[in-house]
Amino acid sequence: MAKLTFTINELQTSDPGLARELEAAITSAAERCNPRPSLDCRILVDRDLEGRPAQVRVQFERPGWVKSFGVSLSQPLSDVRQAAEGVLGA
Repeated sequence: MAKLTFTINELQTSDPGLARELEAAITSAAERCNPRPSLDCRILVDRDLEGRPAQVRVQFERPGWVKSFGVSLSQPLSDVRQAAEGVLGA
């Protein structure tokens, strides 16, 4: 498994429980895909017109390589895991 480092998780301040669940789903995908030895991950929040978290953008990065995807926070965590697996090449 790659060493996955979450460098930013913007959900930590507003919803720590969901932040941990997203990190767990993404880590699960990384374990299944076995990407290169080191990978950074950022979880960025897009807000709706009323300022509430509505969507997250997940970005994976290592030197010379960046991939990302977005999901609505109303989608199940299994969708996050599947999207991460798709980006990481499962």
